[in-house]
Amino acid sequence: MRSQFLKTNLKSNLVKLYVLNGLAFAWFPIPTIVLFYQSHGLNIEQTLLLKTILSISILVLEVPSGYIADIFGRKACLVAGSGVWIVGWLIYGFCNSFYWFALAEVLAGVAGSLISGADTAIAYDSLVELKRENFYPAFAGRLVAVAGVSEAVSGIIGAAIAETNLAYPFFLQTACLIIYFFLAITLVEPERHDSIDEPKIALKQIILETLERPPLRWLILLSATFSTASFLMVWLSQAYLEQINLPVRAFGIVWAVFHLLMSLASVFADRVERVLGIKRALLGLVLLLASSYLLLATAYTYWGILFIVVVYMVRGMVSPLILNVINRQTVSSVRATVLSLNSFAFRLSFAIVSTTLSAIASNSLAVEMAIAGGWILIAGSWCWWRLVKLQLLE
Repeated sequence: MRSQFLKTNLKSNLVKLYVLNGLAFAWFPIPTIVLFYQSHGLNIEQTLLLKTILSISILVLEVPSGYIADIFGRKACLVAGSGVWIVGWLIYGFCNSFYWFALAEVLAGVAGSLISGADTAIAYDSLVELKRENFYPAFAGRLVAVAGVSEAVSGIIGAAIAETNLAYPFFLQTACLIIYFFLAITLVEPERHDSIDEPKIALKQIILETLERPPLRWLILLSATFSTASFLMVWLSQAYLEQINLPVRAFGIVWAVFHLLMSLASVFADRVERVLGIKRALLGLVLLLASSYLLLATAYTYWGILFIVVVYMVRGMVSPLILNVINRQTVSSVRATVLSLNSFAFRLSFAIVSTTLSAIASNSLAVEMAIAGGWILIAGSWCWWRLVKLQLLE
């Protein structure tokens, strides 16, 4: 009887995680956040500095937060993270100076770090307990789909509400996170099959052992390459759309279309893996991503939007595929730590690549696209080949 009750609760975890992911990605303020900053007297340099503060806070806390989740529980981290996030968004809603906004970004970084890895770990371990871990690629694909739809819809709503008051989108986001907080409390922590005997020294050991294992090392590097390439396009695409003279009023619509197509692609990720196999699927995604960047470097027309669409669809498809392989290579007791290490690698890679591109390209979007495309082709293909040599993608 107790076993059946636990099974029912673990199944409910999966449904709740869909809802939680949608709430976490309801980014109502994003389409108008620069206008919000400007309304409070911030210039573009201060705006970029705020995002740098956010990136640093996430980078510093990413791996320790995953370790905390493995020690004290993934559910506890989701609840604590959403609580901290609520405070951060309320600061944006009620305060009006750069220093308050900087504090809000630090809190957002803490919150994002606590949630990162913990949500994926609780999902995968719930499936392990249910003996349905083979369902993970489909489940992860649906999570990406939910996130994409949420971003698309909330972006349109947020932009419309911001016409009345630029702070209102932040209150909508806060309301979503309050729901997240109370829903996260109802999650059930799945059983873990091994334990960490020496928590005070285990974090360093986990990191070293992960990096010393060639399969996980190359998987994390390939994941970081994919994530960096897809995240770069979030910012480069806006400059591209501006250069082809797309009307500003169309930006919100295009943003929504990109994310809806990303969601659609993520739903079919597990089917692509079944048809092509993981080895061919990952190589194909590397080639699609690299060629799209290279073609965008030469195609300054509305047709170039199609290549941006391809990048977003690759973004939607690759996450469930590669996270599934990483999860299969990771033991339960350190899963959140390893997943956080994977996120850390992405953020470090993005910081290095974006800074390098800015220094080399001399404000030329075409050069940035071309260099990024070449880097993706070389780095992605090399990581893929190393994994093939290890016979990990068979």
